[in-house]
Amino acid sequence: MSGDFFDPAPEQQNVVLIDAATRRKEGEIIDSCEYCNPDHAEIPFDWILDRVTGSDSTVTDYILEEPLKCPQCRREILEKTLVEPA
Repeated sequence: MSGDFFDPAPEQQNVVLIDAATRRKEGEIIDSCEYCNPDHAEIPFDWILDRVTGSDSTVTDYILEEPLKCPQCRREILEKTLVEPA
């Protein structure tokens, strides 16, 4: 099996900058994170980003202008942090 299956070529990759306005949308649909709710936070934050931006998860990577804060514990939520949707 070719290594290209997991790593798309650079011209096929989509890098999306998540600005403050987009982060506000995400903050409204996140209830908690893996740190304060480890039993229920099972969805990677980048899946939420895929839904908000309408991007294809197989070729999209995200860059956060600044980390989102968990609405419960205020810890930073990065792209791969597990979250519980609201």
